[in-house]
Amino acid sequence: MLLRVLLLTVALFGITNSVYANQPKDVEDEYDFSWLDPEKKIYVVQNRKYTKKNRLELALSGGIGIGEPYRTRRTLLPRATYYINENWGVSAFMLFNRNEENNNVSALRLVSGRIPAVRDIQNYSGGSVMWIPFYGKINMFNKIFYLDWHLEAGVGGAASEIDLNTTFGNPANLSETNYFSFHWGTGQKFFITRNWAARLDYLAIFYKAPTGVDGSITSGPGAVEETYDNHFVTLGVSYTF
Repeated sequence: MLLRVLLLTVALFGITNSVYANQPKDVEDEYDFSWLDPEKKIYVVQNRKYTKKNRLELALSGGIGIGEPYRTRRTLLPRATYYINENWGVSAFMLFNRNEENNNVSALRLVSGRIPAVRDIQNYSGGSVMWIPFYGKINMFNKIFYLDWHLEAGVGGAASEIDLNTTFGNPANLSETNYFSFHWGTGQKFFITRNWAARLDYLAIFYKAPTGVDGSITSGPGAVEETYDNHFVTLGVSYTF
């Protein structure tokens, strides 16, 4: 049995070589790289066409807040980033929100005459350490686009606002307080030229604050507190000097 398998393998190998040898010589072999300069090395993704080391980047993005059932949020996010090397950088940014009641609030008001106590972030300032472990390129519309994929984490301060009045028709009882916050995010930057790039970012902000359900906004023993999280998706452009 083993001898038959061996003879069959040799026969198939011989037939394959014969067919290949009888192919017309003018048929171009797409896997023939003999035209390349043997002295040159081939790099596909490893080489970085656009470098960032010791360079400053300024970015401006706009987007929306997601995951909040009672608000429609629109966001403006300017950012400055300094790259220590190709994989690490430090970033400082500001986030400005426009918060509006959505249809869920109107429906709740009609049914119960109540207004939900929602904490809004009016603005946020933060600093991040950025890690850029991924670099690649994609082909779209017959054009090569180079991209970076970053992760970031840091701390900041959230200017938070809450309306302690939860009864429709009563005057607003607004309370504004700043809270220490933690944030993390991720995003991709698509290089257009050496200086210009388009970017897509996701940012999540976390802070602990009184809920206001007991009419109090004072932190401390016995206070009803909750960890709030706010999530934002932004699209923008950047310029690297």
